[in-house]
Amino acid sequence: MARLLRVTAVLVACALAGACSSGGDDDGDAGPPEGAGSSAADTSATTAAEEFTDGDFYAVPDPLPEGSPGDLIRYQPVGEQIAGADAYRIMYLSESVAGDPIAVTGTALVPPAEAPSGGRRVLTIAHGTTGIADDCAPSKDPVPTELSLMGPYVEAGYLIAESDYEGLGTPGRHPYLVGESEGRGVLDAAKAARALPGADAGDQLAIFGYSQGGHGALWAGQLAADWAPEFDLVGTVAGAPATEIPVIVSAAGSMPIAGFLYMIFAGFAEAYDDADLSLVLTPAGLEQIDRVDEGCVGQVLRAFAGRPASELIRPDAATVEPWATLAEENNPGNVATDAPVLIVHSEADNVVPAALSEILAGRMCDEGQVVERRVYEGTMDHGGAVPDAVSDGFAWVEARFAGEEPASTCQTP
Repeated sequence: MARLLRVTAVLVACALAGACSSGGDDDGDAGPPEGAGSSAADTSATTAAEEFTDGDFYAVPDPLPEGSPGDLIRYQPVGEQIAGADAYRIMYLSESVAGDPIAVTGTALVPPAEAPSGGRRVLTIAHGTTGIADDCAPSKDPVPTELSLMGPYVEAGYLIAESDYEGLGTPGRHPYLVGESEGRGVLDAAKAARALPGADAGDQLAIFGYSQGGHGALWAGQLAADWAPEFDLVGTVAGAPATEIPVIVSAAGSMPIAGFLYMIFAGFAEAYDDADLSLVLTPAGLEQIDRVDEGCVGQVLRAFAGRPASELIRPDAATVEPWATLAEENNPGNVATDAPVLIVHSEADNVVPAALSEILAGRMCDEGQVVERRVYEGTMDHGGAVPDAVSDGFAWVEARFAGEEPASTCQTP
């Protein structure tokens, strides 16, 4: 395992360096406390939210309204359909890792067809990396997001929600790759979408995410039983999940990948009071940290592309505490869930090497998780594999709703 980690660290460095040298794309990397969740009986409490018609949609009410995570605060029609569905911006209550009530924004799609008698199936999406500044919130321009690929789900009558995540669009930095933050936001978006006009949601839920979203989707799946017990989770699809954070940090000195690491470090420091940036960044690195707030992912990658990470990041960043423990704890797959998981990944992924999901799947198997990992052969890069991931994910989710037994690629002892 130690050798595999070292080899993978080199692969990560090379892959992310390629992404940095290409300049990135500001559209993002995904392409075109126990029982805290509100119960099913709480749904009526969210229906008091009204359509937002005047002012800045993203201005958070002060004070926040009383309520539970997932209560809808406000909604606003996007003004055009997405994937054939009526699209809404949403703002809803959630909770930070520190336990404080917060507002989170996102987008939801309501299909035009009448809901079935048992209510619509619900899909909640964890989006790929867009950046960590407020202007990078996908709901601000939701058409060129993962939502545009959700036509099959819309045609099948799913209610779809996509969280912006904590700190994107709303105050504070986004806690990038902090699993508990992502997972709560993703699940609470699904709860909030139930209060939209015509939503008519049932209690069955599926989760999908790609890249950063693969990480967020897996975390949402891990938290669902406690955070969203009103839902019956049938399965989670994670495409090219950004995982094995200690390996990524270990690759810092090999190649210039400071842009990604800066977002990780800034995000962790936002979420955890004891995550002191001076322990992982050099004095020169500390001077540059605010650049993560000056643009979205492509701009952040370009800002750091010309400087090797070794000038900005301390050589012991992967082992110094509490950072080493936080990195390990924010890997998904450290606990097993009752719902099955599908991981899809391209062997030619040029941003998130397929070796990372191989390590992840092995850990999940060791934990007793029912997980199937599919690897796409050929030359599809990170963004090029998104359509196949969505298509395969839809077929897999439909099979779970149909009650078919999920496959597992875990080796039988």
